[in-house]
Amino acid sequence: MQQIKSLNIAKRILSVSQNAFSIEKKVAISQVFRANISYSDLFYTGRFDFVVYEKQGTTSKLPILAIELDGKEHYENEIVIQRDRKKNAICEQHNLQMIRVENSYARRYNYIKDILIEYFSVKH
Repeated sequence: MQQIKSLNIAKRILSVSQNAFSIEKKVAISQVFRANISYSDLFYTGRFDFVVYEKQGTTSKLPILAIELDGKEHYENEIVIQRDRKKNAICEQHNLQMIRVENSYARRYNYIKDILIEYFSVKH
């Protein structure tokens, strides 16, 4: 439920950009990147909570941002921490910006809005 609310918020914010962007939830890492550089265990099994795409014409899209919602397990569970490190490394290797948002902030519309507005004002 929390991710659905976050997705709706992000979609509303991105709609201001004249439909130049789209956002998808629970996207497999292997669907975002064409090639695997490392961490094949996570590359083929992991997912991003959200991926923001820039539309390229009518049929293609370019991933420009991943958004991860992190609960307390991302700070306390060593297995999850290691998985997050691998996910960070995959994004760095593919030059994809990732924003991590603590779960408790996901319900705060203005917090998410400010993050996305700042990102798009700097990058685009």
